[in-house]
Amino acid sequence: MQSPSNRLASAHAQSLLAMLGVTAAPLVASDHPALAWRRSGLMQVTGAPDGPGRVAPVALTTAADGALAALKFLVPAQNLPANGAMLLGERARLLGLKRQGSVSPNGSCHLLPSSDGHIALNLPRREDWELIPALLGEQAGDWTELARIVAQRESAALLAQGRLLGLALAADAAPTATPPPFKIDRLAPPRIQAPTPLVIDLSALWAGPLAASLLQMAGGRIIKVESATRPDGARNGNPDFFNLLNAGKESITLDFRDPQHLRRLRELIAAADIIIESSRPRALAALGIQAEREAARGATWISITAHGRTGDAANWIGFGDDAAIAGGLGAVMRRGWGESLFAGDAIADPLTGITAALAGWAGFCAGGGVLVSLALTDVVAHASALHEATAEELKSWQALAEADDRKLYPLRQPVI
Repeated sequence: MQSPSNRLASAHAQSLLAMLGVTAAPLVASDHPALAWRRSGLMQVTGAPDGPGRVAPVALTTAADGALAALKFLVPAQNLPANGAMLLGERARLLGLKRQGSVSPNGSCHLLPSSDGHIALNLPRREDWELIPALLGEQAGDWTELARIVAQRESAALLAQGRLLGLALAADAAPTATPPPFKIDRLAPPRIQAPTPLVIDLSALWAGPLAASLLQMAGGRIIKVESATRPDGARNGNPDFFNLLNAGKESITLDFRDPQHLRRLRELIAAADIIIESSRPRALAALGIQAEREAARGATWISITAHGRTGDAANWIGFGDDAAIAGGLGAVMRRGWGESLFAGDAIADPLTGITAALAGWAGFCAGGGVLVSLALTDVVAHASALHEATAEELKSWQALAEADDRKLYPLRQPVI
């Protein structure tokens, strides 16, 4: 008989496959959400800095296990990680990050009280701080001063102005409905596919490169394409983590201002079976590249955004920590633990990366011709809705995690 966590992960895998047009009921082995949270190293980055590590009150690890199991169901090779939960904590473990309560483990995102609620403000880039006077109408030299000013402002006004400026910020509130984790538009009839997909990875940072890394482990040929003027920002971070996501991929750097390089980019995209990108749609459109056109000629296009690729949201900036808050995870933590806390490390990124890999491989197997849109916020909201612990359950989950003495899940090794 399956355990409750196995049944939940199996049901999640089945549901995701059904959304992708695959009828299957895979059996998934998944540790209890509290045990998987601890064994992934996520208690080290969840909770107040001067308090105990906390478990998340929602079954995010179970969702990750289900998504990876769904991918494994479709993949003939079995070189994929043992479980999805491990992928949620691998960056924090490699970087030695620690919990900081209402500050993200990497320190760039803060949960700040406003006059009518809370917002998550993420300032990972030096140039983001240069925009603070335009956001607030006055200068703030550090987070303490910034928090004092934000506490006097309304959330909606801050969000509107910040999004105009291209800052990553989000309302810390529960979503009004549970969205699907992705949207699929079929733009061409299925076609016969090559045995091995050629994947062009135009993405950067975490979610997209993780998706490409998993497709590489599944047997795909990956070509990572970077702009000479704006290379993958992860290159400036921890080299071990960058290598974990990108080692073994073929790598090409192109200057998109050079007509010959731009022609080469278009040739690569035109030859690809799967394209993964994490840009705002207007950025690629400015280069004459259209996702819809590539899907219409038979490719599987994977578009990863923070908040969606249509409407005003298509222009909003977002990263893993603030997107998780926008997906309702901050509200979940307040319901469970009574205070504003981050859950995990930029957890929207690895959850989306796993889901994107599944959608990309499924699209390829189904004959291509599809545009798959994934928003970090939607993936988090969907995963969080899988199961939320009651107050009594959460006490039991916390005790279970604190009593667990098993070793942490083994970390992946870079593909050679």
